[in-house]
Amino acid sequence: MSESHRKNLKNLELRTRLPRIIRAVAVFALILALLVLVIGFYRARTTKEFRMKGFPTTLSKDVVAEINDYERTETEGDLRKYYIKASKATTYSDNHQELENVYFEVFDETGLLADKINAGKGIYVPGENKNFTAYLAGQVSIETRDALKIRTEQITYKKESETAEAEELVEFERENISGKSVGAFVNIREKRLELKTQVEIDAFALDPADKLAKSNVKSARITSNYAMVDQLAEKIELSDNVFIGIIPYGANSEMSQPTDITAARASVGFVEREVRTIEFSGGVNIHQKPTAANAKWSKTKAEKAFAAVDRELKRVELTDNVEIESASGDAQPTKINCGHAVYEKDADRFDLREAVHIVTVQDGRLTNIRSSEAIYEQSNGRIALTGGAEIDNGRELVRGDRVNAELFPNRAVKSANSKGSAYLRQTTPERTTEVSADELNAFFGEDSQLRSANAVGGSTAVLVPTNSREYSRVTLTAPRAIRLGFKNAGLLDQLSTEGRTTIVMKAPDGAPDAADKTLTADVVKTFFNQNGKDIRLAEAVGNAELLVDPLSATEENYRTTVKAPRFDCEFFPTGNNARICVAQTKTQTVRVPTVKRDGRGVQTLTADKLTTTFDSKTQDVEQFEAIGSAKFVELERNGIASQMTFAAREKLVRLRGGEPTVWDSQARAKANEIDWDTRNQRSFLRGNVATTYYNQKQTGGATPFSQSNKPVFLTSANAEFDHTAETGLYTGNARAWQENNFIRAEKIFVRQKEGQLFADGAVQSLLYDAKTSDRKSVPVYASSQKMTFSRETRILRYEDSVDIRQGSDRATAGIATILLNEKNEMSQTTLEKNVIITQPKRRATGTWAQYTNDSEVAILRGDPATVEDAESGSTQGAQLTVNSRENRVVNEAKTSPNSTGRIRSVYKVKKN
Repeated sequence: MSESHRKNLKNLELRTRLPRIIRAVAVFALILALLVLVIGFYRARTTKEFRMKGFPTTLSKDVVAEINDYERTETEGDLRKYYIKASKATTYSDNHQELENVYFEVFDETGLLADKINAGKGIYVPGENKNFTAYLAGQVSIETRDALKIRTEQITYKKESETAEAEELVEFERENISGKSVGAFVNIREKRLELKTQVEIDAFALDPADKLAKSNVKSARITSNYAMVDQLAEKIELSDNVFIGIIPYGANSEMSQPTDITAARASVGFVEREVRTIEFSGGVNIHQKPTAANAKWSKTKAEKAFAAVDRELKRVELTDNVEIESASGDAQPTKINCGHAVYEKDADRFDLREAVHIVTVQDGRLTNIRSSEAIYEQSNGRIALTGGAEIDNGRELVRGDRVNAELFPNRAVKSANSKGSAYLRQTTPERTTEVSADELNAFFGEDSQLRSANAVGGSTAVLVPTNSREYSRVTLTAPRAIRLGFKNAGLLDQLSTEGRTTIVMKAPDGAPDAADKTLTADVVKTFFNQNGKDIRLAEAVGNAELLVDPLSATEENYRTTVKAPRFDCEFFPTGNNARICVAQTKTQTVRVPTVKRDGRGVQTLTADKLTTTFDSKTQDVEQFEAIGSAKFVELERNGIASQMTFAAREKLVRLRGGEPTVWDSQARAKANEIDWDTRNQRSFLRGNVATTYYNQKQTGGATPFSQSNKPVFLTSANAEFDHTAETGLYTGNARAWQENNFIRAEKIFVRQKEGQLFADGAVQSLLYDAKTSDRKSVPVYASSQKMTFSRETRILRYEDSVDIRQGSDRATAGIATILLNEKNEMSQTTLEKNVIITQPKRRATGTWAQYTNDSEVAILRGDPATVEDAESGSTQGAQLTVNSRENRVVNEAKTSPNSTGRIRSVYKVKKN
């Protein structure tokens, strides 16, 4: 079978089956149509046309009339009351009407303006005095005579009260305001719209030429669960989950920012259709959002808020538990807490009250700002704090009754001016620096590090060490100003003062022999080491005064005061403890014993320049070095030199240069070098020692000089004095003299209290003028190896190689004892051991001799005693008496060889 024949057969088969296919499709379509009809009928039976609450259930079902294209106007006199129009009106026996495609116009009291109502269906129930109630359904719309438009599916309208109530979704609009809610109550007469739940309201500008667009926000979106729109009062009352979103017309301008606000309740105020004020309460949250042109943003929380709107949110007043966060871009926000706040948008200004707390963050470092009240100008970077104000960045704290601060753009504090009980504190691991004054200015870098601080008026600065056992506590006070300078990392660099300044350096703890120091001057400058914690230098200029006050009162401790026009102090590398203080130009040092003691009194040291060295442990004075016209005084003891060194520990004064001299009420001493031991009250003199006792009495009568009112001089190479024992030891070519009388020896030792003098080594003396027979004074010279004198016994004793000369007379012996009278004149002389007396043409020898000055009689003893006379011969005997006045010798004792009897010989001596 050909292929074409097969195709023809298939076409014939299809034609035969086509009527059956058509019948099946028709049956299916009929069944589907019946199904749709049944469903539609069922749905129509179950759908209620009027679903509002309060719909009447007792209306008549007896139809009186049915009218198509129904129209009706109610009037009162010439005034129209209302107008009804419907495509069909069915009237019942109780006069109510069912209306289709109904339209109402309800006129005001003038009969000119009308509220217009449209609906798909309506139930008209007449009332007294030409009033009625209308139940409307199906695309209900109301347009009030003041341009309020309402759309919904169900509504109840009452002519008497001019109210309309809907229970379903309601949409409304009036000029630039629109919105919707589920359920609404419209009081047309009082121009109030009550929105019951799921409220949404939008206020917006229609076009750029609109007045709203030119003077107010571009749009404002409001949501809540309840709202009351009061057209006469120009208010919208909102409650329950209130949200208001404000978009300014100039959203991209520099100052304009969209704002979102949430609260439990709100009251929105309008002026000429413009949102002007918003009052919030209950969990208020305000979020001002950034824009492309303005990266700033803020978030605010409070229990109550009042906002003023003009173009955008212009002013916000917040009360109760206010919390504010503000920042620019991704920067860390500034946080504010207070009880009351007012924010001015154009000035970007916060007026804060009641326990204000502002927190800024820079590089992870918090700055806490607190006060009773504050003005925060955010864009200008200024904060004015009042009442218990303080700024604390964790390291520095500024406090005062009032504080005005400037901020960097990153919100770090740039400067702070504090007035009234002003206070600055910087805390580091090693030290706390505190500054207080009536007014204080602090300046910071962008890294929040302190750069400088100035205290104005009566000021105090305190450096409090963390380690009080190694560092001194330093306190500065000044009447006019204290200025602090800081270097990198906020390290203290220098500190200066104006006006009469006092610096107190408290000694480190734990040192019982420590001393505090107080430095006072007209101006003080202090410089710190690179670490910013240790004082390096201090300059005190103008009537400077340094007080060193030991913590413990002991016999060894003195309270020291140094005065000078200027001080320059160097400090130990650590500890804030002075090492050296140099006082310049006419200095005075006064040291007062902390415990009184005999022989110890106030010490005074004056000089052109004074260098004070301090002990590193005790911080008490270690040494004074006085240069130029130096003078030291204690009680009646004085010392002068061109240079003095006083070692405080040894209590030793060293006098050098410019003819060092010491003196008291009794004597004066000079030497090339003098060491004065003030502790043991001893003095050591070296080189060209010269001592002057003002008169013989001042020596205590220890010198055998006769003139009591004439000065006594002592010189030597070296000398040593014991001021307590009142002794003086002169060594090295020692010499004592009064007028023509003198004593010379290698050593002279004077004991003033005991009235004794000891000379040793090559003693030479010229002590008195002996009287001759004709009452002439003849000087007497004596030499020996030793000599002693006693004031009490008035005995002058020479020992060892004694040689006495008077004119042409000479006597030698081993010992010579001279008895002086009350005038320290020779009264009697006794010679012992190898006595030899020579006179012109006469020589006497013996073992003992005694010469009495008044009688001019000499007694000579020996074994034998001999007298040899060139003219009269010689005489021997155990005892010979020589009478110089009578020029005769008497032998009064036996001789050695003749022991059997007494021999007495008398010789007549011829006079020359």
